[in-house]
Amino acid sequence: MKQLYLLLFLVSATFCAAQSNPEDEIPVFDLDDYFVQPKFTLSVGVRALTGSKASFGGQGVVSSIQDIHDETSTDAVRNYHDGVIYRDQRTDATDGKTNTWTYVDPRQLIDNGANMAFHTYSAQVTDSTVRRNDPGLSLGTELVVTRDMGKIGERLEWKIFAGLGMNGIESNAHDNVQAIITTITDTYSLGGQTVPATVPYVSPSSEIDANGVAVDTSILLGRNPDSRVSSDKANDTQVNNFWKLKGTYLTLRMGPTFIYSITDNFRLSFSAGPSMVYSGTRYSVTQTLTADTSDPITTKVEESEGHNLTGYYADTTLTYFISETAGFYMGAFYQTSGEYTQTITESGSNYTTDIDLSKLQGFRAGLNFKF
Repeated sequence: MKQLYLLLFLVSATFCAAQSNPEDEIPVFDLDDYFVQPKFTLSVGVRALTGSKASFGGQGVVSSIQDIHDETSTDAVRNYHDGVIYRDQRTDATDGKTNTWTYVDPRQLIDNGANMAFHTYSAQVTDSTVRRNDPGLSLGTELVVTRDMGKIGERLEWKIFAGLGMNGIESNAHDNVQAIITTITDTYSLGGQTVPATVPYVSPSSEIDANGVAVDTSILLGRNPDSRVSSDKANDTQVNNFWKLKGTYLTLRMGPTFIYSITDNFRLSFSAGPSMVYSGTRYSVTQTLTADTSDPITTKVEESEGHNLTGYYADTTLTYFISETAGFYMGAFYQTSGEYTQTITESGSNYTTDIDLSKLQGFRAGLNFKF
């Protein structure tokens, strides 16, 4: 009997030991102790905005590169808009004329072919009209980082964020302008010589006669003009201006965001705060004078500048989360960033453009990633 009690004791002890062995226990994990709730959100998207304004004004000078010297000089190279009078290439000539010159427009032959006229042209733009052409829709990009700050009630939470956006600005205007056209005309007598009507004509010239001998056919002109006349006229048809503005502006905005959870997937947010803008623009004006002879005369002046502006913004955004860490958003915004004036002071010109970024509005859309 004692042996039976001893056997029962050993079996019971073995069973209890097996039940209390840690190696045979099933561990229980509390995953909440290891899961970290994402607190940052990265948003990448596009910004489309309107409301920027640009206007153009000012005056300038347009002229060809010319050096016609004093009219009494007999030993000068005279560069006109429609031809050149060079020094005489003949040896020991004493007739006061030159055989080396060129003309380019048949309208230079005047007085029924008796004389040859050479010209220089310049224009002083006196137009005071301001042209305006607003840039219209501008597509850009944005990058926003947001950090969760906590809940305000069951469905409302707030965050802080910083965002950087980039948009372009481009505008231009094209119009005839009022100007005073100054023309200097130097007249040379042909002395009864007949100048070929085919242009451009270049002297010295020659031709081969029936015997195969080269015959000099150069036309001689005086080394200085017989007369010089300067005249002014005002009109709004001969000078045309093309104003062009192109650049990019960066917007840094930051502040609080308040988010309301409509459902588990839909969130409505509102943001407002200060904004800082850096605007870099290139402004150019191309002036074209349609001369009475030869080709039009074109000059271009330009200037590049950068300006720092401050303002504020406000936006409303609807976000849809397709998972706990990813979603997409779209919304509308308003932004004011001030205005500035850019000026070109070059080669006697004084052109301005007024760039107004004080009332910008548009929409934004993109993707959210929580991390």
